[in-house]
Amino acid sequence: MSLKDETFDQQAMRTMLPAFNAEVARKLGEIVVNIASRRSLPVAVSVVHPRSALFYCALEGSCADNGQWIRRKENTVFHFGRSSLEVGLMFAHEGWSLPSHGLSGRDYTLFGGGVPLRVANAGVVGAVSVSGLDHVKDHELVIEALCWHLGIPHIDCVLSYPRRAPHAVE
Repeated sequence: MSLKDETFDQQAMRTMLPAFNAEVARKLGEIVVNIASRRSLPVAVSVVHPRSALFYCALEGSCADNGQWIRRKENTVFHFGRSSLEVGLMFAHEGWSLPSHGLSGRDYTLFGGGVPLRVANAGVVGAVSVSGLDHVKDHELVIEALCWHLGIPHIDCVLSYPRRAPHAVE
């Protein structure tokens, strides 16, 4: 099995939702929880609308810090309109830092795991964030859940670029 050379923009187009509401948020959150539970992954997951939390679950082995990481990932997604992984890679490539953009590391992050939810003709309508694994794996778990929800093969949405990204556990 070979990985496609997917870009973030292509991934975003492939994972665009037909609609987003509280029921979709719950379903997405439950998909992440089901995947993570079957693999015994110690993660926390959040699905939010820009103004309200719609779903949150912390699985066995996750910790209180995961909630803070999720908050920072969500802030990054809503500020830039892009995944926190993409923002982190863009900042690393350009040699930028959060302070150089007037942002605090207490409120934003350059680690992956926060993914914007988009609806055609509406833009970013929410975010799904996962914390507890290596940050690239957090991102990949969200994308896998989105693909499952949309009924598309996960392999069609896999990024190859972040595999070259620095790996760190939050």
